[in-house]
Amino acid sequence: MAWGPLLREVGWWLGWVGGVGAMVAGAGSGCWRAWARRLLKERAVVELVPSQGFDPSAQDMAPHAARLARASQTAGWAPRRAQGMRLRHGSDGQGQLSLRMEGPAMSAALMRLPSLPNVQVRSRRDRLSHEPVQRITFEGASPLPRPAAAKRVQLTKGGGQEAFAEPEARYMARAELVLARPDHKRLTPAALEPDPLQVLADACAQVDAERGEQAELVVDVVPVASWRVAAWRRRLVRRAEQRGPSAYGESLGSGRRGGGSSLMSALVEGLNGGKPLSSTGGSRPLPRQKDLADGVGKFLPGTDAQVFAVQVLVRVTGTHPARAQTRLHQVMAVMDAWSGENWWRPVGPRRTGWRPYSSVWWRRRSFDRRYDSGEFAPARRQWVTSQEVAALLRPATVHCTAQTVVRTGGTLGPAPRTLPTWTGQPGVVPLGRVTEADGRTRLACLPQAEVLFGASFGKSGFGKSELALLQAITLAYGGFGAWFLDPHGAAIKRALPYLTHPRVIGRVQLIDLSVKKPGSMVAAWNPLSMEGRAAEEIQDVIGAVVAGLAAAQGWGDGAPRARAILSHAVEILAHLAYHMCQRGRPDLQPTLFTIPRLLTDEEWRESVLTQLPLPLKQFWRTTFPKYEGSAVPVVTQTIEQLATSTSLRAFLGQPRSTYDVRKAMDERQIVLLRCSGTGSGDQIITSLLLFDLFRAGHSREGTDPELLATLFAFADELKAIDGAARGYIAAILEQLRKYEVRLMAMTQMAMRLSEETRLALMQNQSLLSAAAADTDEASFLAKRLPGADAMTLTEQPKWHYAVRATLGGRPTATFQVAGVPVHEVLADYHHPERLPDLEKAMDTTLRRRPLRTVLTELDGSHDGRRPSLDDRILAELGRPPVPPTPETSDTTEADPDDDCWPEAGSSEVA
Repeated sequence: MAWGPLLREVGWWLGWVGGVGAMVAGAGSGCWRAWARRLLKERAVVELVPSQGFDPSAQDMAPHAARLARASQTAGWAPRRAQGMRLRHGSDGQGQLSLRMEGPAMSAALMRLPSLPNVQVRSRRDRLSHEPVQRITFEGASPLPRPAAAKRVQLTKGGGQEAFAEPEARYMARAELVLARPDHKRLTPAALEPDPLQVLADACAQVDAERGEQAELVVDVVPVASWRVAAWRRRLVRRAEQRGPSAYGESLGSGRRGGGSSLMSALVEGLNGGKPLSSTGGSRPLPRQKDLADGVGKFLPGTDAQVFAVQVLVRVTGTHPARAQTRLHQVMAVMDAWSGENWWRPVGPRRTGWRPYSSVWWRRRSFDRRYDSGEFAPARRQWVTSQEVAALLRPATVHCTAQTVVRTGGTLGPAPRTLPTWTGQPGVVPLGRVTEADGRTRLACLPQAEVLFGASFGKSGFGKSELALLQAITLAYGGFGAWFLDPHGAAIKRALPYLTHPRVIGRVQLIDLSVKKPGSMVAAWNPLSMEGRAAEEIQDVIGAVVAGLAAAQGWGDGAPRARAILSHAVEILAHLAYHMCQRGRPDLQPTLFTIPRLLTDEEWRESVLTQLPLPLKQFWRTTFPKYEGSAVPVVTQTIEQLATSTSLRAFLGQPRSTYDVRKAMDERQIVLLRCSGTGSGDQIITSLLLFDLFRAGHSREGTDPELLATLFAFADELKAIDGAARGYIAAILEQLRKYEVRLMAMTQMAMRLSEETRLALMQNQSLLSAAAADTDEASFLAKRLPGADAMTLTEQPKWHYAVRATLGGRPTATFQVAGVPVHEVLADYHHPERLPDLEKAMDTTLRRRPLRTVLTELDGSHDGRRPSLDDRILAELGRPPVPPTPETSDTTEADPDDDCWPEAGSSEVA
C-alpha cells in the first residue's frame, strides 16, 4: 500500500481544516472583541457620596458586594472583559476624594439603587448642579419670539482671534498591582480605624487640579461563579494531598517539599505508577486537616464571602515626571494596608533604580486602553473575597478624618412616585428637580390645592428666594393671584422680565417704595379713602387704620390715651372723606398725613369741626383739651416717621387710592411690593400692608367659597417682616385659609421668629422645606422632618432642600429637592427688552403719577401758587356742595337733609 499519497492527502485536508478553523476562530475572536469594545463605549456612571456619619458594618458590606456582582451579571452573554464593575477612587477636579462607580449600561438602573446605608447615589454632575435643566413652556402662554440679537463681539488678544492658554505639559505615571503570591493566600483585611483611604485622601489634597494634575486608584471587579470557585478549591485540595504534611511551606517526612518536587522524584513516581517511594517502603503520609486548610487558603468550603476577579490600576498625572512618580508612590502606599500573608505588588520593571512599572513601553498601551475604556483584562488571574477588599468597594467612612472627602450631610429618601411631574401645566406649585428611586431625575410639583401654607428655611444664598420666585411666576401664569412682599427688592427686580408676556402683563402691579427720583412713577394708597364705599363702612375704615398704626407702634393693649386720640382723629377724617366724595370731590379726601394737622393745628381743626354734626364735636370740645400735651406726640410720631420718606409721602399722600388689595385678590392680579429704603418708615408701612392684607382677606366673609379667587401671598425675609407685623402673620395663618388666602413664608431661622408666628407657621404649614442651616436650627427643623437628622440638614449643598409636603391629603416622607434656577427653567419667558411695555401697562393699571406731581399736590408749590391738600380741603368746605357724578364717585347719593354728612352714631370708635 502506498502510504505517501494517503499521508499527503490527509495532511492536505488537515491543513485546510486547520486553516479554516484558524480563520473562523480569528474572525470569532475579532467579533467578540469588537462586541466588547462596543459595550465598553456605553457605560453607566454614578457617584457614591457618603454622609458624615457613614460607618458600615460587615453585615452592610455583604449586600453591597452582592449588588456589585449582580450588576456585573446583568450584561448576560457579554464578553467577560466588558463585564467589569469599576470603582474609581480619586480626585474630583477640586482636590477632593470621590468615588465613582462604573458598569455596563444595562446595569444602570441597578447601580442607581442605594446599597449602602448613609450613602447617596447620584450622577457626578448632580453634586455641582451642572445637569442641564429642562425648559418649561406654560400651557396657553407660548414663548414670545425674540428680536434679532446683535452680533456679539468676542474680545480677544492679538489679531482678533481668541487666545487660549496653552495647557501645561503633563506626565503620567502608571502602575498595575497584582497579588505577590498565589491568590489563595489571604490578604490582611484593612483595619477600619483609621480608614485606609485616609492616605489616598491626603494624596488627593496635594493634587493641583487647576494645572491638570490627577490621581486615581481604579479597582475593577468581576464576580466568579461558585462552580469555578469549587473547581479551584478541589484543585488546591489535590495539591495539598500531593504535598502531604507540611510546615512553613516545607514538606515534612518523605512528602514533597515546599509544595514542589525535584526532577528525580517526578521520574521515580512515574516509574512507580504515580506513587511516591518512602524510605520505609510504605505509602505516602496523609495530609493533616490543617495542611488542607493551608492549601485551600481563603477558599474554604462554607465561606459565604463573594469571590471577585480583580484588576487594580493606578494612574497619576503631574506637571513634572518626578512629581508624578512621587504621587504614584503615595497612592500605591494605600495598598500597604492589606499586606500580610499576601500583598500587592506592581508589575513591570521594579527591581532596580529604574522603576517605570506599567509606564514601560511594552505595557503602556495595554494599560491606557484598559484604564480609559474600563476593559477587564488583568495581567494575571487573581481572585479575592469581598471581605478582603471591602475597604476598596465603598467610599471613605467616618474614620477617614481628612477634610478633602466629598460628603453629604446625610441621605434622604427618594421622592414619592405619586408626586406630579412639572411640565408647565396650570394649577401646580413647582418644587424643583427630584431623584426617583431608580436614580432618574425630573421636575416635580405639587397640586396647588394641596398647598395651604408653606414655610422655607435655610441659610442666606441657598435658594429660598429663588424657589419662591419660581413658584410665584408659575402661579401667575397659571391664572392665580400673587402678592409678593420683598423687603429688599432683589427678587422683584429679577421677576419683572419674566412678567412681560401678554398673558400676565395686564395683571402686574409694582409698589416700589424705594424710588427717590422726581420723575419716578408711584401708585397711591389712601387707607382713609371712602371712594366707592357706603357710610356704614366708616367703622371698618376706623378699625383698619387704628389697628394698623397701633400694630406698627406695638401698642397692644397699652397706650389707651393715644389709641383714643387716634381713633377719634380717624373717625373725623373718615367722615370728612365720605363728605368729600358726596360733594363730588374725591380728589380732596384727607390722608394719613392730615392726622398731625388735625391734632396740632387748632385753627384748622376748628374750621373742620364747624362743618361736623354735634356728636362728632363733643370729644374735641370736652375731652381732648383735658389730655396732657405729651399724649399727642405719641400719635403723631408714627405719621412723622412716614413723612420722612418722599416715596411713602407720595404713596400714602394721594387722596384717591389706586392700590386695592381686595380688588387684587378678586381679579387675580400680581402685586409686587418693595418696602425697604424708606428709612424709619420701613416697619410701619410693612405693618400697614400686612394688616391690610389680613383685613382684605377677612372682608371675604360671607362670599361663596366657590366664587373666591385664590391668592398666594409670598413674604420673603419673614424675620424682618415679623417684627413689624405685630402678630398679624399668625392671624393670617390661622384665619385666612377659608378665604382662599395662602401664605408662603421664607426666612433664615425659624427660631428667631416670634413665638406666636413660629407656632402658627409650624402648625398650619402643608409644605415645609429646609436648606442648609446651623446646628441649633437644624435640630429644631429635624423634629418636623421625619427621616432627616440635624447633620443631614446642616451639610446640604447649596440649592438643595429637604422637603415634606402634603400629597393626597397625607404628609409625605422627607425627600430631597435640587433647586432649579429661574433663568434656566424659564429662559424662554425672559424678555428684558419688553420692560418698557410692562412699565406702560402698570402706569395704566395703577394709574401711577410722577413723584414730583404728587408731592406738589400734597404739600403745595414752593411759590405758594398751589395750596396744599389740607388747605384745599378747607377751601372746599366753605363752598356749596356739588352733586356727585359717576366720574367722581361711585357711592350712592346722600340724603340732602343731612348736608352730605353721615350720622355721627354710624361709626364706632375703637
